[in-house]
Amino acid sequence: MALAHGSLYLYPEAWRARYGDEVRALLEDSAADVRTIASLVWQGMLMRISPPRHLYDPPARMRASLATVLAAWAVLAGLAAVFASFTQAQPSLQQSLTGPWHLAMQWSYLVFDAALAASLLAVAAGGLPLWLLMLGRACRQHRRREIAWLLAPAVVPVLYLGVASAILGAGRHGDVPVPPPYIHAAPSFAGLATNNIGPWWLMVLGFAAALIAAAGPGLALRSLRPRGRSVTLASWAAGIAVAAMGLAGAASTVAATGLYASAVDPYRHGWPIPVYVLLLLAVLAAAGSSAARGVRAARPPAVA
Repeated sequence: MALAHGSLYLYPEAWRARYGDEVRALLEDSAADVRTIASLVWQGMLMRISPPRHLYDPPARMRASLATVLAAWAVLAGLAAVFASFTQAQPSLQQSLTGPWHLAMQWSYLVFDAALAASLLAVAAGGLPLWLLMLGRACRQHRRREIAWLLAPAVVPVLYLGVASAILGAGRHGDVPVPPPYIHAAPSFAGLATNNIGPWWLMVLGFAAALIAAAGPGLALRSLRPRGRSVTLASWAAGIAVAAMGLAGAASTVAATGLYASAVDPYRHGWPIPVYVLLLLAVLAAAGSSAARGVRAARPPAVA
């Protein structure tokens, strides 16, 4: 029963406020079996992706959209960092590329870099005014919890980079760099990660840090409930940022396909590429649908 009640927290807050008590009463009157719990979880996930319009007024829909997009964008930024570390940061692995794929990949890298920069610029330009508005309100009202949430995007990445630098620095042997394994042998994805990025759990920790940093402003949006032009601006910027990330994802997919088609080690062992593309598509789908709802809510109402 506790699991069934807990699954209700997958649903949007506006849905729980309207229907939560009724559903809890129904769960108390009937036995919540595995099938019921699975149905609740599935419907909750669908409703998170596409919540009913009648539950939100436009500012609330924009705030809900921004919270979802921010979390999804953090994951996309992490995937972009992993892609760049495994490809653009490994030029010696691509020296054997020739012909059309080489040119296509060079253009893909350029498009990837430009789209990623555009997405970062959109997030900064659209999110900073809203962040400053919420931080000012939280400070004036002495809301320490909300202040901590809003400072998470600045504090958490610094802490993570400090931990990562200490871990990676501890693996160095004095001032002599450790030669990467692909100088003497065919490289592997594990070798690239260990010698050029760090242990696999450090990458997982990076994604966790990104999600924690993104969750802070999302919680502040739900608590402070800002309205007005800054929320509208942030919603439009979120749509632009997600669209730019989509372009960067398409460019990275072309580059990864080129490395696989050219049989360059370790990219000719193709299992990580489908995993990367599937993750990318799943997160882009969630971010895109949520950003689209925010943009629709940001539009002025039609004049009859």
